[in-house]
Amino acid sequence: MITRLYRSILCSAILLAGTFTVSAQQTSEQAESGADWFNRMAEALTELNFESSLVHVHGDQIEPYQWLQGNDPQAGSTELLIQMNGPDFRILRIDDRVAHFHTSANNYALKSNTITTIFPTAFAEPFERLSHSYQVTVGGGARVLGRNAQNIRILSKDNQRYSYALWVDRKHGMPLKMIMLNQSGDIVEQVQLTSLSVRDSAPEITKEIKSIEMPPLLEDLRIKTATNYRIEPRWAPQGFKLLSQQSHTLVVDSTPVDHYLFSDGLAEYSVYVAELTAAMETDLALSSSQTLFSKPYNNFLVTVVGQVPLSMAQRIAEEVK
Repeated sequence: MITRLYRSILCSAILLAGTFTVSAQQTSEQAESGADWFNRMAEALTELNFESSLVHVHGDQIEPYQWLQGNDPQAGSTELLIQMNGPDFRILRIDDRVAHFHTSANNYALKSNTITTIFPTAFAEPFERLSHSYQVTVGGGARVLGRNAQNIRILSKDNQRYSYALWVDRKHGMPLKMIMLNQSGDIVEQVQLTSLSVRDSAPEITKEIKSIEMPPLLEDLRIKTATNYRIEPRWAPQGFKLLSQQSHTLVVDSTPVDHYLFSDGLAEYSVYVAELTAAMETDLALSSSQTLFSKPYNNFLVTVVGQVPLSMAQRIAEEVK
């Protein structure tokens, strides 16, 4: 059973038919076409007015959501995600402030231009920002949600991290389906829209929620400050850069940790260093869309959690010295 420490860490880490011989020119055109489709998706995710429902599948969990977005000249940009099963959980974005509302936990807000629970933040940004570590290729056409869709695949250049298959609405550019796969081609996470209505104006509810009182804004997690402990990550996979480092206390169980956040533009992972206590569970390895790996090192517990394969998480942890 995962201890409260790991539940806290998981909460904190969460504040792709044939073979052809083609010319180099054809390959280049295909890559450019893939980037064009990706950029159309990014534009749709930031500029469209829509109402949708979707199903998010990860591990043995199947979670339905409602998802709405509105862009109004007067009211600004608003986005709402509502979990339909279980305890009431909602995420509301007003411009660049994202609020998390829980019935069983404290509400809080963060600075962000997107809601990242369903699709990665990078899907709403130009593909150029990912081109150092990823390539995008074009697949065939398909019919998804009764709509004509274009399949694209996002592949890591070193085949050492997760890849994505996406089906993008040809008319509006919205992502209709997403599959995340590991290096062996096994599915680790899926998202499927079950309804989509694209509108000329913002949905009425997105206009009304502008007046909702937002919870307290948490401090910026992407800062670099001095840490408490003498050990730190000494290796990061190619393409990953350190976004932040700081010492803070985990929300659930008040454990003091040194926290390091790394990103390659699409995937992110965190490294946590905490003083080892008898109550802590050690040598834990869980592989999924959010991999978790921990190991003791001297009098500390090192934990890696994020969107990386288990083998990568293991090496990251072993190189904390």
